[in-house]
Amino acid sequence: MRNEISQGEFAEFAKRAYMEVAYEHFSIPGRKTTYSRVAILTGLNRKEIVRLTQQSSSEIQPRKGTTNRALRVVTGWLNDPEFLNKEKQPETLPIKGDCASFEALAIRYSGDITARAILEELKRIGVARVTAEKDFVQLLSCGYIPKNDKPEQIEIMSISAADLLETAVHNLEHEKEELRFQRQLIHRDVPENIVKEFKAYSHQKSSALLSDLNQWLIQRMSQNPCASEDSVKRVGVGIYYFEEHGNVEGEKSESLKSKE
Repeated sequence: MRNEISQGEFAEFAKRAYMEVAYEHFSIPGRKTTYSRVAILTGLNRKEIVRLTQQSSSEIQPRKGTTNRALRVVTGWLNDPEFLNKEKQPETLPIKGDCASFEALAIRYSGDITARAILEELKRIGVARVTAEKDFVQLLSCGYIPKNDKPEQIEIMSISAADLLETAVHNLEHEKEELRFQRQLIHRDVPENIVKEFKAYSHQKSSALLSDLNQWLIQRMSQNPCASEDSVKRVGVGIYYFEEHGNVEGEKSESLKSKE
């Protein structure tokens, strides 16, 4: 309830999870897994199994249209030259105006959601704020980071974890020339004052790197706008910071650990 997931939504995900596990892990080799067998294994009735197999998992995603449009607006704010300053950073925008304004940004990227609704959503999740003068809107982060929206945070966490695990599994199953970039920097017994400094420094450098990679990709895509049939749907790079407190057995210090 705290994360705004209703009983009905949770039940749908649970039913689908039982069904998928039954098909994937409890099938009999050499025999077709029938609706009736899955119903017996899961406790769901046969009619429910038929419905779930015909339903796309995206149809039960408990996402709100306004949130998805807000993501598109933030992406446009970060990438569209009209809304960037000379350093290619998101500009603080006047709320109203025909061009280079938040109103113009929302019209271009939010579809049929009003600029006011998008602004309220960005304020609610802590991504943007109205300045003291009340006439300008400022983006508070270098990406779509919903600080005050637990369901959105959970969805981002699940996507990030899935991407990291998918890369790790890929690297386990492929030879050296096909491996993907996957690295960690680990040092042990780091003094607390240095941890605080490193946390801020790594955040700054990681944000700068991701911003640079983002601009590079946008520029290259603009030079080749026509997508071919063999286009990859999603590409990206993930960088993450972590801390581990308490006594940890092992080496005093480790340098770059990689699987590349």
